[in-house]
Amino acid sequence: MIHALSSRSTSPFSRASAVRIAPDSEAPSLPRVAVPSVALPRIEGAFRAVEMTLSSLGIDRPHTLRSPQVVEEALEGVSALEGTLVILDPAELRAAELDLEETVADERSGGAVFLSIPNPMEWASRRGRYRDIASSSATFAFIEPGATVKGFGKLVAVPRPRLIKGWRVFLADTPGFRVVVISRPRASGGFIGLWSGNSDLVDEMADFLRCAARDAGQDVPAAAAPVPPMIGVAGSAEVWKMAGELRGLREIREGELREIARAAALRGVAMRRERARTTGPMAKAPAA
Repeated sequence: MIHALSSRSTSPFSRASAVRIAPDSEAPSLPRVAVPSVALPRIEGAFRAVEMTLSSLGIDRPHTLRSPQVVEEALEGVSALEGTLVILDPAELRAAELDLEETVADERSGGAVFLSIPNPMEWASRRGRYRDIASSSATFAFIEPGATVKGFGKLVAVPRPRLIKGWRVFLADTPGFRVVVISRPRASGGFIGLWSGNSDLVDEMADFLRCAARDAGQDVPAAAAPVPPMIGVAGSAEVWKMAGELRGLREIREGELREIARAAALRGVAMRRERARTTGPMAKAPAA
């Protein structure tokens, strides 16, 4: 159940509006730890691969490890984690999230950003950053029950899907930068984080969140291109055409540079001759 504190608009977090999600007491009870997701098979497979590795190593509390090296070495070559870095340390997780946020904020290339943070207290400390991101990319925040968020500009709030309750999700679906940072809690403590640029994992989570936002009545951009758009380039034929033009320009420029170098060399010779004429033994001595 969602209570809107203002009339519905495409920007529910303008200065004069806010959205509140009903508290847990008004919502069905949900488990504290996420159950396996059949709707996200690739992501679930990645999490399962890490869980199985931790179990085989006898590691029950991975967040207490002084170094994740033993886990990283055991996970080498696991196909479910191709293009994905496993994170077990809270500081490393936040560093990955910040890297994603800063890249999107710096590039300002459009596309969409999806955010899901279980702790509502974290939103206030990031208001400025998320307002900035939402000014250039369509930004959707999946809010926990009981959370009220204000002053986020164009950022759009939607109810958090039941399937990912307790998960942290930071997903950038922007031209040339499609990356996701996902983490979910473990029953025995700690969490497993995935920092991935794998297109299969990114597409799976982006499609899931895009559908959730659309089901909530929001207009969501389509998936971004894997490479940034280039002005005047419509396909491979244009690339080859431009390459030929660039080669021609290079040859012209190289010819110009050779002429400049030749002129400089001739000028140097002339200067040396002039210096020799004025300072040589035949030069006229000054009057006494």
